[in-house]
Amino acid sequence: MERLTVLYNSVCPVCREGICHFERRTRTGSDLVDYVDVSQTPDRFRDRGISLNDVRLKLHAVLPDGHAVKGWPAVAEIWQRTPGYGWLAWLGNLPGLNLVSRSLYHVTAHLLWRWNRMSGRW
Repeated sequence: MERLTVLYNSVCPVCREGICHFERRTRTGSDLVDYVDVSQTPDRFRDRGISLNDVRLKLHAVLPDGHAVKGWPAVAEIWQRTPGYGWLAWLGNLPGLNLVSRSLYHVTAHLLWRWNRMSGRW
């Protein structure tokens, strides 16, 4: 499996903790994921059409071929490369469950966005 670049926003405490968990897992089990805190380098991926606000709303991942995915597909890509989580990516991408996974991620992302705005984080 080829290397994945994950774009996240560490200003959101929930997002930061989630990424820290997966970073520990992927660092000990593989070298297939690079994690980039976009809050520290907001313009780094602008040439790909990805802004800081995009990443504030949803997790993004740049695939080895340069294609970017966001939301649930980005999570599934991380899980596929994380020891012990591949089966969850497979399960979440099954027909029917894929729609549920995408919907749950979408709703959760918007709730986190609102919570972070109300908390004055951005």
